[in-house]
Amino acid sequence: MLTGSGNSIDEVTWWQKPGQRAGRGGATGGGVSTLFPRPKWQGVRIKSLNQGAIDGRVTPDLAALSGPPFYDLIFASKDAPNGGTSASAPLLTALIARICGSLPANKQRRFLTPLLYQRLSNNTVLGKVAMRDIKTGNNASFPEPGKGYKAGAGFDATTGWGVPDGAKLLNGLSAI
Repeated sequence: MLTGSGNSIDEVTWWQKPGQRAGRGGATGGGVSTLFPRPKWQGVRIKSLNQGAIDGRVTPDLAALSGPPFYDLIFASKDAPNGGTSASAPLLTALIARICGSLPANKQRRFLTPLLYQRLSNNTVLGKVAMRDIKTGNNASFPEPGKGYKAGAGFDATTGWGVPDGAKLLNGLSAI
């Protein structure tokens, strides 16, 4: 979400009191799966908050605006600002479709996720160079303070690699 005003706007992990949607607040998801093992291509290390859990799949892989100021959606001919996955998933899908359409046929891929963890020729990871890192916030949900993960530098279990920069993602995929 975006916080602040004027020239002082910060992009942080979505968390609004009380940290749950039913209470009219909200929080980003993310974490470490207790059911699905971590795929070999996901070369990150984040320990589960669930004691004794498997070394599971970490989500999310990337992020998009989910909280305030929300997306300006029109529903049934009425202004209906909204956020969360329902708003950010179609936006990311459109971005990825446009990027794939801009790539030559031999560079187009059907499954982006493993590529975000792939090393480029300069030994940097695609997700790290093609995303704007979100370093502030957490997803500790209700009841406050709740249990959750903190955002930080690099990959984390609240915003993944961060918010895609379309031009950088296109350039990175072109290099793979």
